[in-house]
Amino acid sequence: MRHARTGWDNTELREGRRVLTVEANDFREHPGNAPIALLNLTCVYCGVELTSGNATKEHVVGRRFVPKGKLDGWWNLIVRACQTCNGIKADLENDISAITLASNASGRFATSDASHRAEAVRKGRRSLSRRTGKPVRDSSEQLKVEAALGPGIQISAEFIGPPQLEVDRIFHLARLHVRAFFYWLTYDKASRKGKWWHEGCYFVEHAIRADWGNPLIRGFADTVSSWEPRIIATTADGFFRVAIRRHPVAGCFSWALEWNQNYRIVGFFGDHRVAQDIVNALPALEAQTIAQSSGDLVRIRHNVALKEEVDKLFVWPSVSR
Repeated sequence: MRHARTGWDNTELREGRRVLTVEANDFREHPGNAPIALLNLTCVYCGVELTSGNATKEHVVGRRFVPKGKLDGWWNLIVRACQTCNGIKADLENDISAITLASNASGRFATSDASHRAEAVRKGRRSLSRRTGKPVRDSSEQLKVEAALGPGIQISAEFIGPPQLEVDRIFHLARLHVRAFFYWLTYDKASRKGKWWHEGCYFVEHAIRADWGNPLIRGFADTVSSWEPRIIATTADGFFRVAIRRHPVAGCFSWALEWNQNYRIVGFFGDHRVAQDIVNALPALEAQTIAQSSGDLVRIRHNVALKEEVDKLFVWPSVSR
């Protein structure tokens, strides 16, 4: 795990199971499995002042969000959050964890890890999809298409997909994760408070593992990979990853998250104009129209896999693959 504090000459490097903290040329070594704990006085998610009546202990990478036991021996960011935000985050994590761990429509999981499969099955039974109101395991998506291709020519097709996430829930949880890590990067021990970004947080795209190579995500990675990294980190045996980078000259940051080795979400925060200009220049996702009838339109786009050797989203610039 590597990070560079915003506003401080400080970087943290993870090599195997050790963490080296570099501050003013003073090298100090820490165990790689040690938690990063803040004694913050304001909620990392909403900024409300914390009191004995509303403060709770919060694991930013939820221990129940990744497969059981995967955070053992790995670092985590432990903070204080208000009860309201803690409850909201726990609710978001419930079905998002189950769905990101679930298999695809063909029954394949993102990894061959036995504990991953066991946890996916368990959560699939217990967690309710907020989209369907049913257990995740019973929430596969079905779409039946009937349309005329021309005079006397009728098409009928049925598509079946795995349980789907609600986009607003994806973005809400992603924003909470990014807020907590930025709070840590800007945390001042004297005041026991972190900082907030200017303007807003912007969602660009999310994709399942089979589509990590789509032009939009690839274009995003190509654009921001040369920016100054502020944190690029992996924990939970690879089941959680985060990257935050700063624009070379503007007050704009890119962010990327990877959940359970199956979902990636990318976006920006800070200067909206700069972020919008970047997004406008990114490649568009082109879909093919397969049916159109009575105002209904059905379009499809094939997933694009990403080869590991060209994956740069979570790579520190000085590290060669």
